[in-house]
Amino acid sequence: MWRSIYLIIWVVSLNLFADCGQSYLRNIHPRQYLSEHHKHTMGEFRELKEQTQDGFFFYDGFSRVLISGEEVGRVLFKHYSDSETLFISHMAVKVKGKKIGTILLARALNEFPYIKRIRTNLGLDNFEAFRDAKSRGLSDIDALKRTAAYKMRKVLGFPHIIKKSIDVDMEEGSVIFEVSRFHGE
Repeated sequence: MWRSIYLIIWVVSLNLFADCGQSYLRNIHPRQYLSEHHKHTMGEFRELKEQTQDGFFFYDGFSRVLISGEEVGRVLFKHYSDSETLFISHMAVKVKGKKIGTILLARALNEFPYIKRIRTNLGLDNFEAFRDAKSRGLSDIDALKRTAAYKMRKVLGFPHIIKKSIDVDMEEGSVIFEVSRFHGE
């Protein structure tokens, strides 16, 4: 009888440990951000499927649309389940300072709560902020930390810039980088 009780306790403790492991891997920041800011951010979500920016690759995403039908922001992304990476191929926001970009990214991340990394190619506004910071002598990492792109990723639980992922081409106006949820990834 005691063996049965010990076996039951052992199985229950293994299940609790397994559930804790899964909870640790789940990113709760996007869901919290959406619950706090969704109703206070202009527009509503519209799902986008199989959109293309370059004519070759298709991406899913979300847009933020006003009642009038005007789109005030959009994000297009590709999920890579083998590495739990989300590649942001395109993000554009027409109305700055209203948390639209962050709410769009939070919605994308909420769809994939186990994402470990976000890979991004900086858009024009963020590239300008990066270039300005670099002109003042900052390192690539410190310059990236000055961009709105990095700040919104940090708010959503991705504070670590992966140094080896940074690819800068100042002549082409291109900066690609990855952020991670976990230090040392």
